[in-house]
Amino acid sequence: MSSRTTAPVVTLDLRDGPGELAGADGLHRAVRAALDGTPGRTADRFLLVDTADGLARHQRIHEQVLAYGPGHALCVAVGAPPAEPGDGIAVPPAPTPWALNRPSPLRPPAVGVLWVLDPHGGTAADPAPWEDAGALRPLLELLAAPAVFDAVLHAVSELPDGVAVPALRVLEHDLSPTARARVWRQALADLVGQDDPGGRITVADPEAGGVPAALAPLIGTGMPRSVERAEWRRAGGEADERFRACEAALDEAEEAYERQRGAGGLLRGGGGDPDLAESLDAAAAELAAYRETVAEILRDGDGVGLPPEQRRRLHEHGIDLPRVPEAARDRIGPGLRGFAQNLLARRLPLRSTAARLGALADLATPTGSAARLGRLDELCPPDLPRQLAGPRPFEVRGAAYGELAGGCAVAAAAGLWPGPGWALGPLTALAAAGLTTLALARRPGRAGDGHLDGGGRSGALAQLCAGLVGAAIGSTLGHTLAVPAWLGLSVLLVTLIALPLLAVRRWTAALDTWWAAGGGPEGREVLHSLDGLLADAVVHDWLLADARLYCADGARAVAGMIRRAADAAEGREPAPAPGRDGGAVQAGARAPSAGLLEDDWFGPSYDRHTEPQPSYDSFETVDPRYDDTAQGWDDWDDWDREPEPGGRDGAGAADPDTAHGTPWQDPLADTVPPPRRTADGPAPAAAATPPDDVPVPWLEREAGDGGPELVATLVGDLADGIAGLLDPYWGAIERDPGAATTLPVDREVRALIDDESARLARDGVAAAPAFARDPASRPDPAVLLGLAPDRVTRVLQAHGDGTGTVPLCAAEHRRVLSRDRHAARGVRFAPDVTRHGDGPPPADGHGPSTDDLVWTPAGRYAGVFRLLPVRTGSVRTVRLRGDDGATGPELSANANE
Repeated sequence: MSSRTTAPVVTLDLRDGPGELAGADGLHRAVRAALDGTPGRTADRFLLVDTADGLARHQRIHEQVLAYGPGHALCVAVGAPPAEPGDGIAVPPAPTPWALNRPSPLRPPAVGVLWVLDPHGGTAADPAPWEDAGALRPLLELLAAPAVFDAVLHAVSELPDGVAVPALRVLEHDLSPTARARVWRQALADLVGQDDPGGRITVADPEAGGVPAALAPLIGTGMPRSVERAEWRRAGGEADERFRACEAALDEAEEAYERQRGAGGLLRGGGGDPDLAESLDAAAAELAAYRETVAEILRDGDGVGLPPEQRRRLHEHGIDLPRVPEAARDRIGPGLRGFAQNLLARRLPLRSTAARLGALADLATPTGSAARLGRLDELCPPDLPRQLAGPRPFEVRGAAYGELAGGCAVAAAAGLWPGPGWALGPLTALAAAGLTTLALARRPGRAGDGHLDGGGRSGALAQLCAGLVGAAIGSTLGHTLAVPAWLGLSVLLVTLIALPLLAVRRWTAALDTWWAAGGGPEGREVLHSLDGLLADAVVHDWLLADARLYCADGARAVAGMIRRAADAAEGREPAPAPGRDGGAVQAGARAPSAGLLEDDWFGPSYDRHTEPQPSYDSFETVDPRYDDTAQGWDDWDDWDREPEPGGRDGAGAADPDTAHGTPWQDPLADTVPPPRRTADGPAPAAAATPPDDVPVPWLEREAGDGGPELVATLVGDLADGIAGLLDPYWGAIERDPGAATTLPVDREVRALIDDESARLARDGVAAAPAFARDPASRPDPAVLLGLAPDRVTRVLQAHGDGTGTVPLCAAEHRRVLSRDRHAARGVRFAPDVTRHGDGPPPADGHGPSTDDLVWTPAGRYAGVFRLLPVRTGSVRTVRLRGDDGATGPELSANANE
């Protein structure tokens, strides 16, 4: 992209004289002010506004401007000076009562002159200067767009003398002042929002709350993969030895428990193996020791950050802190930046964004390892080791209803064999009671001195009674039913199998109950919970302590900046529309230019970056953007011939324009010259019309109340702008988060808000600002403004071929215009945002396509800019003579010779 394509148009107002522009230093100051001091920007386009009769007196200023860079300029000359200059200066005669004395430097193709004889198009009688300024404002705003500037300059350069009278038909669609103020205040309110985070950040899953992966380890409870692979317990250290000893003791206790479960533990007992109660007591002692080690490490490692003394104490406890990538600061800064930008991109209000960042800072702030002591008591209460080691009663539960029913059934089955059953039934009952008593005798804790024996109950007597009752019932049934011997024997065999199985079940259930009551299954879970607690402390309180502090400080710094931005934006009043800012020029006075176009009707110079437009770097070789020669002006010949100045008839051969025998024809045949209001016509209103609302016949103003997407679009624009303001500060925040309080965020936000408000008043809401992140997704102007969607299309269809355009001259001035109907040129223009939708169609079904349209970044104007050539002799090229500022004709310099 060339610098010329992006260079803004510098507007200089010379109507009140050169003022501060006199001298090269004054011009440099004016250009720098117009460019807002932005480095890298050049002044390649100049829009000079001057009076027609004062144009020649400012030749030296023109020379300075043209010497400033490439020297492309458009000069808007306002007024209809008489053909006789006065003061005894001899100049060539003019064919009309009006003539334009053009300084010799203002020549095509680098310079074009737009002669505005009457900015009101002949509709105002004796307008005041402020009315002229209001009528010129839309024209100057159009020409301040680089794309329109280039197209108009190229078209004017193709005309004789490089001078043209503009004829326009323009649609200005924007919000009404009331609607603009309303939607602006609503947009600011939605942008600022409330102190509500708008969502939660959970430590269990920080990424679900939008936290980047680089920051999630700093606030979450999870273990980073790099730490999982790292061995933070030093082999042979205190923590490692305590952990391994407790783990070995728990392993031994669990092995003893598994050995004693089942028939082997009931029938043969310990068999020389360590007693289960003793193994569990040893595991409880090791668990208590490891718990105390963890508590001591948490107390010794408590503190803010990780100073060398704290690292030394941890090393004495056997804790080594490896380097992990999650602790690197170069990951935190980009993570914070991405998190904040993502929140702003989601259009979260500023205060909610600050609250979310504040919540992130609170979660990232280390609380110190001592704060985990409460969690230590929850995971491993102080009495849990004593619960594992203390004596507990052992209950076989032989007297339970289910066990009694089982014993009764077994004895009854043994007594079914007639005859032998009278002895087998009671014997079975005695065997069941004996096995129950054996289960109680095999209980854990009886070995050694018995200090771990908690006693117990077996229910053997109840088993014996139930068995005897069952034996009597079975013997009676067998004798009564005369059970065959083979059946009695078969049932006896089943009974001999069921009897030990029931005894083993009672023993296993009793041992499991004893093991669970002592917390045996919880021992290993508690051990790993303590180890996990220590690992969390190692990671989040020590390894990542500095990174978490840095992240918390950075998040608070960014939250503070965004909160300051919200305070600066809250309640910021919208900038007034051009001409309404309280500095309005009163009737009968003209705003001082001070060498720049500083009066309030014109607004600042156009300096918005837009999509690159084809530039006209060489006006001699580039084809015209728009050509009217292919269009038929069927009504051109309908004008009657009129007498020419000096009593010469339009058909006379003495007139150069009639030398070819063609009668003079009014070039305004396809334009709409409104009737002039004279003193006899309607009286003007007594109250002065604001300059922004000065009625001009070539401008159609449509004001909307705003569409449903307007407020959200403005909020997105402002959020993108604030995100862009923060971009240069991320480096400073990464180096020193504390320096964020000294950054001028609030001042720049106020400037951004004011600039955007002024841009909306100047360019309209349809155009995306330069800092918009996704301008292609911007809604159509009709959707934003709440206007008819085809309004721009209808304007271009109706006037795209030049018909209906209004020349900026009165009816009597039309004799200044050339009768050559093929010499006029035209430029069609439309907002660039309409190109993303259906776009304006061709001027008619057979006219030029949209390729010849000039797409303007501002979405306020659309229409046709037609350039009408002037008659031969109406432009006289003059130059300065001497140092007194006098002018005279340039020898052989008339462009029409």
